[in-house]
Amino acid sequence: MSLLNDLQNEAVKRNLLEPGVKVDAAVAFCLVRDMPYMRASDRRPETHIREWRGTCSGKHYLLKALFAELGLSAHIVAGTVELQLDPKTFTPELRDILQRSNGRFVDVHNYLLIDTPKGQMVVDATWPLATRKFGLVANDEFVLGQNQLIAYPTTQTWLVPDDGDPQAFKDKLLHKYFTPEELAVRDEFIEAFSQLLADVAA
Repeated sequence: MSLLNDLQNEAVKRNLLEPGVKVDAAVAFCLVRDMPYMRASDRRPETHIREWRGTCSGKHYLLKALFAELGLSAHIVAGTVELQLDPKTFTPELRDILQRSNGRFVDVHNYLLIDTPKGQMVVDATWPLATRKFGLVANDEFVLGQNQLIAYPTTQTWLVPDDGDPQAFKDKLLHKYFTPEELAVRDEFIEAFSQLLADVAA
């Protein structure tokens, strides 16, 4: 069974899609975008569909595979993120995590470039629409040929080789550009922030 069929069946089961609705690129984008921002148990596309969750990496690995089934050629981009956040603007748990890094948050962000007749198009499905209340960048819709906003400002970007392991590529960048202490704060912050988003959506 194809990933598109898996996505459609899971979305229908969760009452997110009417039976019989065709899953085209725009529908696939919206379904993946609105998956809760939370790490899945592994980064296989089928796991993200089954568990209905994902962060920037897993969501875009899944979208790349879905777009391929739809005849769209997509490429994964990896970009380093270095943000200075004010711990006072966050909840106590998140504040405690950020204070250990003096408000510095680092990551490697993934998004997609799709080949279109008009050139390459930026696609970013990281944040569900519901997270806009937190000031996060969420894209309304997928229109072929129309660039989307990138969830985070990136300092350096790389095109991930299509024949390589995108997660291994990301992990290499994380350990090359950031310290173990920074990565520990990153992991704790992502887990805590994901849980906060889940609690608000519940």
